[in-house]
Amino acid sequence: MRNQILLLVFFFLIPFYGFSQSSAEQSLDQLIQKKIKYNSNTKRGFCIQVYNGNEKQAIQHIVQFSALFPNIQIKRIYNVPEWKVQTQIYKTRLEADRVLNQIKLEYSGARVVYLNATGHF
Repeated sequence: MRNQILLLVFFFLIPFYGFSQSSAEQSLDQLIQKKIKYNSNTKRGFCIQVYNGNEKQAIQHIVQFSALFPNIQIKRIYNVPEWKVQTQIYKTRLEADRVLNQIKLEYSGARVVYLNATGHF
């Protein structure tokens, strides 16, 4: 009798276990797809900050940087109370670090900074 009960429990629980397992896998796949979509829609990333200070020197740094690195886009941003000179946005830290290695030869104080979805710190 005991063996029959165990056999019945076994046959009834296995199909439900298998169903919940595949349901969990589907949920995980859906979650991964949502994360991929979210990451592709946001503008987060990394840039290289070349200068942080007053406006006059920020403009000078932009002119000098553009002459030294014509293939890298650069911009000037005002965050009270200082001006920041930053490069284009890179999707990964690895990309930004590779460019930083080149820039550090001319700008030893340059550093990689993380940008949130609005493009600011």
